[in-house]
Amino acid sequence: MNNFLGVLIAPHPPIVISEVGKGREHEAQSTINGMEKLAEIVSKKKPETIICITPHGNVFRDEICILYENEIEGNLAKFGVAELAMKKEVDISLLKKIDSELRDKNISHILLNKTIAESYSCKPEIDHGCFVPLHYFDKTGHKYKIIHITIHMNDLIDLYETGKVLRKAIEESDTKVMVLASADLSHCLNQNEPDKYHPKGKVFDEIVTKAIKSGSYEDIIGMEEDIYVNAAECGLRPIVFALGTLDAYVSVGKVFSYEAPFGVGYMTAFIETLSEKKESLLEEHHIRKIERYESVKRKENIFVTLARETIEVWVKTRTRLDWHKFKSIILQSKLINKLESTKAGTFVSIHKNGKLRGCIGTIGPTHPNIAHEIISNAIQASSYDTRFEPINEEELLALEIKVDVLGEIEEVKDIGDLDVEKYGVIVEYEGRRGLLLPNIEGINSVHEQISIAKQKAGIGNDKQVKLSRFEVTRYS
Repeated sequence: MNNFLGVLIAPHPPIVISEVGKGREHEAQSTINGMEKLAEIVSKKKPETIICITPHGNVFRDEICILYENEIEGNLAKFGVAELAMKKEVDISLLKKIDSELRDKNISHILLNKTIAESYSCKPEIDHGCFVPLHYFDKTGHKYKIIHITIHMNDLIDLYETGKVLRKAIEESDTKVMVLASADLSHCLNQNEPDKYHPKGKVFDEIVTKAIKSGSYEDIIGMEEDIYVNAAECGLRPIVFALGTLDAYVSVGKVFSYEAPFGVGYMTAFIETLSEKKESLLEEHHIRKIERYESVKRKENIFVTLARETIEVWVKTRTRLDWHKFKSIILQSKLINKLESTKAGTFVSIHKNGKLRGCIGTIGPTHPNIAHEIISNAIQASSYDTRFEPINEEELLALEIKVDVLGEIEEVKDIGDLDVEKYGVIVEYEGRRGLLLPNIEGINSVHEQISIAKQKAGIGNDKQVKLSRFEVTRYS
């Protein structure tokens, strides 16, 4: 790794550039000092190419985007300073090596030139995520080429793996390279803005800064989604991507500054690579993942255990779970009796990293008992929810599963008889019917609940519908 010179982590607030800040930049003086420190490192180590990883370029959901022109330009016109511009030569030779390695690993990516960009109504230009830190580096007078990469929105581990591939391409070149992760941290740190503030923001920033200082990068790549989603950050993915370039090597990180003068966390840091090898961080991550999975399973209700076992058997073998074999190893006789002796509609909801991954259910019983109702709906939710690709075996450890057992359905005459937290709702109009479960995160009113149920049924929002309600027993 002698030609890999390390990872720079820098925020990208245009306000820290004097032409934009017009005096206010001094409110972030620690950040400016940190940027200047990073610029000194760039000047001293003299990279021939800086690979810039940004969250604000042309973002595609499923693939990273690499700008593929001999030269690319950018400016700060969006921030009122169009005359502040830069032009950078792209390291096409290294870019082609990266492209080849990504293809070999079947990692989805797009090489975006002007022609392709037109078809996506975008431009292959330097975004402010890269512009701001590069502006500081350029003040030293050091000349370098760049490769401009925008993150995707898939799993964090996918980005980490892509970082490993990036490093392999670097090692196989003779180019001296630094990687820049453009990363603002939490955007919800100002307690004086209650509509934006969230306590998880501080938690997120503390985890990231401490992990960079200590080298405990697993704390970053294995962070709970509840933390980083509520932190409203834009730096986690670039940082994880960059950390992948350090995998299996000893490294030393130093944080030069951290502050949040405008309610947004700004960190400047540098991670220097050493030659000694160590175990891949992904091994530690996988061990932790299994430990979390086993911990979750131990706490699950038998209804959820049944759904999970059904999904795992189906995904691995494409066979239906044998109920009689399953119940023979379960000692909770009262719950077994309930599963076998009761009929009811059920819904199986599958989430992954906090996001819906599949949900299928029945309004009323369609099988002899709840056990078989759950088994059927678990299979349907895992493989036949048309909104999603079928779940694959690699995802099984990360699944969060809920089972809702529906109670009696009651027709209601007045919207006042509904309660978004207590009751699910069924809407009916001219033979079409839509259902929405109660107490769903992000749905805060009865009107919103009804509107979504109408949408699911293909019923116009202006139509007068028959309303019914039901309660559920939710198992998780």
